Amino acid sequence: MEMPEVIPVCHCGNPAKLNTSWSNDKPGRRFFGCKKFGSRFRKPCRFFSWFDPPLRPHSRIVLLGLLKKVRTLDDARKKERRT
Repeated sequence: MEMPEVIPVCHCGNPAKLNTSWSNDKPGRRFFGCKKFGSRFRKPCRFFSWFDPPLRPHSRIVLLGLLKKVRTLDDARKKERRT
C-alpha cells in the first residue's frame, strides 16, 4: 500500500490514520480519519478525507462479490465453532 507524501493532520492536531472502508457503498476505498475513531474512551474529532479516488463500476462489482464471499465464509466458520 503506497503512503501519501503528506499525511493530513486531524482537528485534534494529530496525524490522521489511513483506514480502509469495507462498507457496501465504498468497498476497498481508503480514507484518512481521526486516529481516535473507534476508541471507547476518547471522542474522535470527526476528521475525514478520502485518500483514493472512487472505484470504477466494474472494480466495485468485483470487490463487492469478493467481499460477499468472505462474509459468507466467515459466517459459516462462526456457525461451525458454535456447534
